[in-house]
Amino acid sequence: MTALPQMERATAEVGLLEDVVVRRSQPLALLPAEDPDLNVVYQYWRLCSRDGLLPRRKDIDVLQLKPVLGHTHLVDVTAQDPMDYRFRLYGSKVRLNRFRNYTNQRVGDLPSAPYRKTVIEDYSSVVWSGTPLYQNIVARLQSIRYSYSRLLLPLAEDGRKVNMLIICTRDRPFADLSV
Repeated sequence: MTALPQMERATAEVGLLEDVVVRRSQPLALLPAEDPDLNVVYQYWRLCSRDGLLPRRKDIDVLQLKPVLGHTHLVDVTAQDPMDYRFRLYGSKVRLNRFRNYTNQRVGDLPSAPYRKTVIEDYSSVVWSGTPLYQNIVARLQSIRYSYSRLLLPLAEDGRKVNMLIICTRDRPFADLSV
């Protein structure tokens, strides 16, 4: 018997409508059928792993991420406080906050408290576990609706302690998730 994906919801009032984030973790086995572009990135990440260790940043050829390049973030997660995790690269095609560029900004600089909370929880989960995470996300932030899938991939210079994340997103509708 397979467990149903867990859904989580975070909210806060902002303006006329509250900010809402609903996310559902999905098994990585669903990637090939649901998100072929994210699956290409995931398979490439797996190939870069060596001897059961996590890939290093220098093992990743950014050109191999071409299917999702404008939708990719690199996040430095070496800070003790997850609010201080820093976007080293923020995808130029990410619609969130009207295409605002968060390159060289902290996760703590994300303006929506519910969104910031879920980002910190999800990024921290991958940092501590060292395992990838695949999610479906629907959010309403500042009265704008976003719907996308997200793949979080850990990197580690020593192969074990995660120091960077690759975050890839794809805009997708989810009829069964609402905000």
